[in-house]
Amino acid sequence: MNDNELLVAFRNGDEDAINRIYRAYYRPLCYFARGFINNKEEAEDIVIDTFIKLLRKRNDFDELTKIKAFLYKATRNACLDFLKHIKRKTASHEEIIHLMQQDEDFIQSKIIKAEFFKLIIDEVERLPPIRKKIFKMIFIEELSTAEIAEKLGITVDTVRVQKARAIDSLRSVFLKDKLLLLVFMWLVNKSSH
Repeated sequence: MNDNELLVAFRNGDEDAINRIYRAYYRPLCYFARGFINNKEEAEDIVIDTFIKLLRKRNDFDELTKIKAFLYKATRNACLDFLKHIKRKTASHEEIIHLMQQDEDFIQSKIIKAEFFKLIIDEVERLPPIRKKIFKMIFIEELSTAEIAEKLGITVDTVRVQKARAIDSLRSVFLKDKLLLLVFMWLVNKSSH
């Protein structure tokens, strides 16, 4: 299905088209929202609410790029509303609110990071099943090697080997694009601290 067919199907309420758009943007938007509010569950709730708003307005869009822009803007606004709601409880969020309102570069950097995250996740989805599962548990769910071994009923060494193989596989894919490799290595190094 090309972009035009996807857009028409989405506007007509086609379940497959809706699911494709949802799968394409759910994770990057959660990452984007979490960067603002630093709360995984609230970020996921905000993104789901944003998709509900999108579905209600699906006939308003004549390009897929406008859907993407709407999703990021609506998510940002929902994060801002969330932070305004809790700002009485914590002063640190006031600075983030100010940055969100004043600094478009700040917003753009968050969108870029979310898009890079999407590219990485797309490559992770191509990994063999056990490597994919372990990679997600380490880098998305932020579980320790021991926790993963226990949950999967495998040894810690097996988890380490599969993690190393997953990283090697992804590194070789990203070697083709040096910028993506740098972002990927930054994420890997960040998770090992």
